Amino acid sequence: MQSHIKPQSLQSPSPGFKSRLRAVGAIILPALLAGTLLASDDSDRLTFGWLQGADWRGKAEVAVYDGTVVRYRQQRPASLTLITVTEPFNTRQVVKSESGENAITALKQNQVLKYQTGVYPYSQMNSVFWNASTGDFFKASMTTQEWCGQSFKEARRYGDGLRLSYNSYWEDEAVGEMYIEDPHEETLYVLYDELPLAVRTEQMQKAGRVYLFPMLMSSQVMRSDWDIGHPARKPTYTPAIVNTERVTLNAARKNFQDVLKVTITFEDGGTKKIDAFYVDMNDPNRLLLKWERNDGGQFTISELYYTDYWNQNRAGDRLTGSRL
Repeated sequence: MQSHIKPQSLQSPSPGFKSRLRAVGAIILPALLAGTLLASDDSDRLTFGWLQGADWRGKAEVAVYDGTVVRYRQQRPASLTLITVTEPFNTRQVVKSESGENAITALKQNQVLKYQTGVYPYSQMNSVFWNASTGDFFKASMTTQEWCGQSFKEARRYGDGLRLSYNSYWEDEAVGEMYIEDPHEETLYVLYDELPLAVRTEQMQKAGRVYLFPMLMSSQVMRSDWDIGHPARKPTYTPAIVNTERVTLNAARKNFQDVLKVTITFEDGGTKKIDAFYVDMNDPNRLLLKWERNDGGQFTISELYYTDYWNQNRAGDRLTGSRL
């Protein structure tokens, strides 16, 4: 079964690819003009039951992780902050709603990654949006800045697939967009960038097998940053195996007794990749405690806050009262 539409050229799509885009546009444009965003057929793709708890009423979850990433084949100290919050979402413009028009409640996770390579720093950020009620994916946008240049990528729902657009400083990846059709199978399919939140849901934990779209958080389009020098690959969904086991874990000077280790195994660019996520099953919010990444790096939680950070923007404001 053909699962993906692959353009012949990333910079100059073929006439056939353009006609497919027009056909998809004919389907989605009326829905957009009516103020709705098409989503997957799953009634409950992911379920965020913990959003009903008191921690989330007028507050965001701010989880800070310390660890390492691999760049230029060396381990680099790094910090990762995951900011997870609900907000009104304009389904027509596919952005946060300020006016209240065409608005539903979205769940957003900002993923902020910072690290140093020699004399120059990297700053990378993802913003991933879901329907808070159904878990349907809306869009993810990524920016990366470092002294060599900057890149932007966005993947958003578009008919029965994803529209990926990009601007980067890499040759042959300067400007472009492509359409990637969803897998035609009754199984869960997610972006790699959804995993830090998705692994906290029962649907992902019990999936067994999913389809995975390559990570956005990279300055490159055709490979991840730690695969510099490896063959390029066109982004497409690939099958991944999900395994789980109960473990204990020491993190943030605590011993967590009921932890679910969720292991995701897949191939990307001809290389086997393994990510492992550790979820606190005793926590009502199913907190992510640790992430062992397929680049050889890892992140362990060090601070946790539930706070209205958007009201704390005065000089001298600091996050206080970590729960860890």
